[in-house]
Amino acid sequence: MTFDLPPKGFKMDPVVEPFQGERPLVSRAVSDHLQALILRGGLRPGDKLPSQRDLAEKLGVSRPSLREAISVLEVMGLVKVRIGSGVYVNQVTDRAPLWRFSERCSPRDVYEAREGLESHAARLAALRCDEPGAARLKAATEAMRNALAADDIPAMAAADAVFHDSIFDLAANPVLAGMYRPVRDMMVETQRLPMTLRIRLGDTLREHEEVCDRIAARDSLGAETSMRNHIRAAARRYGIEL
Repeated sequence: MTFDLPPKGFKMDPVVEPFQGERPLVSRAVSDHLQALILRGGLRPGDKLPSQRDLAEKLGVSRPSLREAISVLEVMGLVKVRIGSGVYVNQVTDRAPLWRFSERCSPRDVYEAREGLESHAARLAALRCDEPGAARLKAATEAMRNALAADDIPAMAAADAVFHDSIFDLAANPVLAGMYRPVRDMMVETQRLPMTLRIRLGDTLREHEEVCDRIAARDSLGAETSMRNHIRAAARRYGIEL
């Protein structure tokens, strides 16, 4: 295959500002570079990426930064990590940039909408939650915990989406559901984005468990506040202050 890497000695520019107290997110610059290679055909479906050691050396980045970058691509469906075998490029049938809705809105736009919409949905869910509904939310958070323990980030992202879908179901408001459905894909995408920062996934899990506990306790104000705090924290993990 043709693997269009920078020349030896090239260093990736830290184009993204670091989060407070954390190392610069070189991983995002690396994921953007690899993503561009995949989308323009420099990496083809079925191609195996070089070993992490070789790839990190060629890109001039640390292996932890490279692992985070690969997690980004895995969550976006561009690569498949096969345990004991390596990282392979998936079939890409359409243009799939890190933020797929760039022609319609920005991630900030979606986070701002989520803050209001999902906080209200959480309040209504707490007011109307029954035992089966609480069990459904609990099952979603347990699925997230199990996926995190297995280092299966795509599975954690899928369980995250089930959790948020369930809250809108429990809110039992057809108008609210009608507002949610047309923008669900954008909202799910912003749920996935912070998951590319593995070192903060424990925080993500705890926030979901807190929302779950407040809804199960029928604490409407607490559920609303916990959801708002979660959305703001998720945005902050991606570098957006609401």
